[in-house]
Amino acid sequence: MRRFFVPGLALVCVTLAAPVAAAAPGTAQDFLERADRLLGKGPLALFDPDYKKLQREGTAAGESIQHEREAAEKAGRPILYCSAKPRAEMGNMEFLGALRKIPQGQRQRMSLRAAMLVVLQKKYPCRR
Repeated sequence: MRRFFVPGLALVCVTLAAPVAAAAPGTAQDFLERADRLLGKGPLALFDPDYKKLQREGTAAGESIQHEREAAEKAGRPILYCSAKPRAEMGNMEFLGALRKIPQGQRQRMSLRAAMLVVLQKKYPCRR
């Protein structure tokens, strides 16, 4: 009996077997998915190369928002969140919990920085 290999069919099979596409890099959804994956590893997450990457991404987004607030204060423009200090305080688990409260459809379309700003605005609203 002869066996035939059809390259196109193999590609279709692989495509159908592949999981749903992951969120686009740099989105809040991508950050949350990667963080959840690391949380599932428990203490071993510290040895995952993605741990430091996530840490850097979160720090960069937070520092960007902090610098924007400091510049707005110096220029006399309204600030976007009203914590006592420009560097808002929030724990990792608290941030991830607040990030989960943003609907997934929105998280898929927003940057980590934009999502972090939404979280800070909810935690530290400004009275206007």
